[in-house]
Amino acid sequence: MGVTLPKDTTLAGFTMTQVKHALRSYARTGEAQNFFEIESFAPSRLEAAALYEELLERKLIDPSGHSQESYLTEEGLAIASGKTRRSSLAAARKVLDELLARIERTNATGQPVNVVDRVWLFGSVMREQETVGDIDLAIELIHNPAFPDDTSRWKRHQELVDLAPSHLPYFRKFGWHEERGIFGERRHPLLAGAHLDSDELQRLGVPCQLIFDRSREGRVDDTVLPRHPDSSGRSNEMPAARELPDLTPIPATPLPLDARWISAYRVDGSMSPHRLFSVRRSIPGSGCFVLTDGTKFYSRNWRPRSLRAGGFDGVSRVLLKFQDWQDQDGRHAAAIVLHREIRDLGGEIEFRVALSDYERPRRLEPKLDHTFLQLCGMVAMAMCGDIHRQTMRLNERSLEKRIVVDLNADALPEQVRGAAPVWIEHVLNELAPRADGDDECEEPAVSRAE
Repeated sequence: MGVTLPKDTTLAGFTMTQVKHALRSYARTGEAQNFFEIESFAPSRLEAAALYEELLERKLIDPSGHSQESYLTEEGLAIASGKTRRSSLAAARKVLDELLARIERTNATGQPVNVVDRVWLFGSVMREQETVGDIDLAIELIHNPAFPDDTSRWKRHQELVDLAPSHLPYFRKFGWHEERGIFGERRHPLLAGAHLDSDELQRLGVPCQLIFDRSREGRVDDTVLPRHPDSSGRSNEMPAARELPDLTPIPATPLPLDARWISAYRVDGSMSPHRLFSVRRSIPGSGCFVLTDGTKFYSRNWRPRSLRAGGFDGVSRVLLKFQDWQDQDGRHAAAIVLHREIRDLGGEIEFRVALSDYERPRRLEPKLDHTFLQLCGMVAMAMCGDIHRQTMRLNERSLEKRIVVDLNADALPEQVRGAAPVWIEHVLNELAPRADGDDECEEPAVSRAE
């Protein structure tokens, strides 16, 4: 039982199947850093960043959660447990028939410690819907009468454990044999809703049908009951049935991406080029840092003076730093403050980008070198992420709007002021992805403050 995920809906350019996998991945640890490095659903950190912000904006994940049960909201859990495909009723009935035949054989010849006593069917297959997400079953087990006492049961238990693969933990070896006897070598995906007890069915208090009864020699076709005979109705402890959240495109223009995505939310803000983009590039590269009020510094890391002012939230204001790993005295280090604002002007989306507070350690003079080029690369990378997210949102809303960039470098020292817009625009034109996923794109219109 669960929601069915729509096939034609996307979030931040990801199909609902990919979103489901992403939510499950996030639920394992609840840590953004791990989320950004998982390759199974996103080809690069840039695409993962757009999806991460979408999950936050739609309140599908909760970064303040403290356990696997709380990393996802109820809406997020609905998608994470949703069905990505539906099968015909005939296909489901075929799988169900094969399951019941296997149970009959195992009960008769498999000598299991526990035999299947009764099987209850409920959900969409019982209601004979044309298509189903899975087959909801409650499979009740009892001790096998062939082993009437504890001694004989324990002896058979040990025999079955010895037959299980040696790599399995002891407590899983017995369950391995029992599940194979019921579900076969590999459980069919349609049997994801089958449980080896009836506790959940009893707590649900929903209509069900007895389709297998060992005391009556196997398969039966009883009438549908309003609820399981041992159920007193829906339990107050059972959560309400999950519903698919509203997946219509959000009409609001997204805020700038939290720039910490560039560093995969590492606590010290350090950036690794690995998976930053679909093609590895040297700019921005190793030695780059994304600093906010919550960044943790290690002993040898240079701490720019600008950070003392605070107010670096990673969105509207972020401090970017470059420091070569081998440059412990900081002679080849620099930092710059990036200010961002995004406005929807009707026919176009305007990125207002401003640079300020350029500094080097020990008040060294501003210098046009590879250090400053790396800073420009980080600015371009942050803008690239914003362009990608805005493009995905426009695509999902079926809108066409021009993206323009207003880049203001007036607050930079004279020695680097003129080069900053030129270098940033050059790197941005190499990085910014097309809406169709190509590495090359139509260049965003960039204006520079004179």
